[in-house]
Amino acid sequence: MPTSLLILAQNDAANDTEDVIRQVDLLSRPDELLNQLVELPAIAGVLVMIVGLICVLRGYQWHRWIVIVLALMLGLAVGRIMSHEMGRSTVVAVAMGLLFAAIASPLLRFTVAVFAGLSGAFLGANVWAIVQGPDSANGWAGAAMGFILLALSSFLLFRLSIILFTALGGGAMLVLGGIACLLHVDSIQQSVSDHLAQHQLIVPLLVGVTTVAGFVLQENRTRGGSTEDAG
Repeated sequence: MPTSLLILAQNDAANDTEDVIRQVDLLSRPDELLNQLVELPAIAGVLVMIVGLICVLRGYQWHRWIVIVLALMLGLAVGRIMSHEMGRSTVVAVAMGLLFAAIASPLLRFTVAVFAGLSGAFLGANVWAIVQGPDSANGWAGAAMGFILLALSSFLLFRLSIILFTALGGGAMLVLGGIACLLHVDSIQQSVSDHLAQHQLIVPLLVGVTTVAGFVLQENRTRGGSTEDAG
């Protein structure tokens, strides 16, 4: 998920594979999630929220442009992570972002498979953590199963895969971006933090409700139409 990678890119230890895996199931650890979101710049929170809203409402209809934008965000995050080994060079992040965006359109089906897989890993890791507990040492198993399932299914159910990953990814970005923006408002920052910390399932619930709403809305808009795009 681009959102998780953007949050991860704030961490100096982001080049550690174990840290990468731990970021995937952040929804089950609200205290750590809040600490990460506070560090996310307000402008980044607004941009993430806007992209998330577009994904939820118009994910399939605008999927080519959305995939390119998500690839750009993913490339920026990966580039920033890589730049930790290269003196924190902004050029590296921008170059990786442009590279990812450039190859996204001609390799649309494979790019969709990657994002569907990342969404599946995000979903699988968080469901696993909620069921087994956030301290479970096997969270990678849920992430791996989710990645494989949705990545492979994207080649068979292209339209539904796009709707699912844009609804899920968009829902997560909309909720997390919105929370990040609220945490930059001094008058409500503490109350938001306390409320989310006391109710540990509220963030997964908000993401789940937004995802379901986005999926139903997009499915109703595209069902029965001739909008299927073979990529």
